[in-house]
Amino acid sequence: MRDGQTSKVIALFPWGDVIEEFLEPIGLELRDFIERMTGGWLFGYAAALSSVGHKPIIVCASERVTGIERHEHLGTGTPIWVAPAKRARQGYSPAAYSLRRWSATPLSAFREILSRSKCDLLLAQEYEYTRFDALAWLARSLNLPLYATFQGGDRTLSWVEAAARQLSLRACRGLIVASAAERDRLAKAYPRIAPNMANIPNPLDTNEWQAMDRSEARANLGLPQDCFIVLNHGRIDIRRKGLDVLLKAWARFSDNPSAQLIIIGSGQDSEAFAKLLHGSGMSNVQWLSSYTTDRILIRRWLSAADVYVMASRIEGMPVAPLEAMACGLPVVASDAQGLPDILVGGEASGGLMVGQERPEEIAQALARLSGDEVLRARLGAAARRRVTEKFSIEAVGAALDEFLTTASR
Repeated sequence: MRDGQTSKVIALFPWGDVIEEFLEPIGLELRDFIERMTGGWLFGYAAALSSVGHKPIIVCASERVTGIERHEHLGTGTPIWVAPAKRARQGYSPAAYSLRRWSATPLSAFREILSRSKCDLLLAQEYEYTRFDALAWLARSLNLPLYATFQGGDRTLSWVEAAARQLSLRACRGLIVASAAERDRLAKAYPRIAPNMANIPNPLDTNEWQAMDRSEARANLGLPQDCFIVLNHGRIDIRRKGLDVLLKAWARFSDNPSAQLIIIGSGQDSEAFAKLLHGSGMSNVQWLSSYTTDRILIRRWLSAADVYVMASRIEGMPVAPLEAMACGLPVVASDAQGLPDILVGGEASGGLMVGQERPEEIAQALARLSGDEVLRARLGAAARRRVTEKFSIEAVGAALDEFLTTASR
């Protein structure tokens, strides 16, 4: 925050009719969200805004409460306001579903929360989503500026939503879009609006995310010291994360007897992925099928690994590869939206880029890295440097402060 500038109360609205839409697929509840969850774009933004003197709050809706509740996030101290709501039922058409989602937004409760917290501006996750339209109307009625951030939502659900989106984007003060591909899409999809856009990435606490001693990490996890270990962690979403492509790539590479692929995470596709993994017949793939909020444990796994891999088809600005890069891991990543923005310059940023739906290219990249320890060390150092300079809490906080306060004048 610049000299003479006053602190602002900034309300962060996560995606979803209710927070359970996000929590249930990974096996968590509202209490876990408040007490155990950390990281991700949401808590990263809260930490970044706090670092420059602003006062973020998180505002969400839940099926598990009967009245407005105020909690405090255990990891960041950020106030979490929860409004009672129900998720919209599927309609007989996409347009009907959009209308139901708008009507399901607890606007009166949100209005009360914003008033009680003396909010200065709103920041929504995803602009291609019905909640954004409802928040645009609410912000206008309260004479508050509205912003939105891109985290992977780039589809308009229905014609009625597309029509409303034009008005909502005109009312929005600015969009935070770290993906070059998405900025190009916006320019083509909304040529008459030309929204104010900022290229600001998701933040990461680079002081916390640092590598442990590799030998010690492997000993603690019961891993052999001479094994080539490749890691992937996050939501089990086969289509978006390209987990089927990853298994095909590993099948091409895994004739290496001293290699092991470790996948950590859970999600809506856990059952389907279990069948897919079993059907592959590969014995050197280990899947830890639970969502963990234990950052020390994740950091230990990252420290034990040699390479991090992502075969995604769809991304926004994922935090998982940033955690790996901060721990000094070279990254093999598809060119799915958002990932080239993280690994600008490829090897200069610590990564090897491959094409989507290209398991053979992933296998070739892994083969190259497995046989060259010097290359792994060089890319790992570049990855750490890239994250520290561009994605740290401090760097992102300063960029958010500049964009939100300048555009709000």
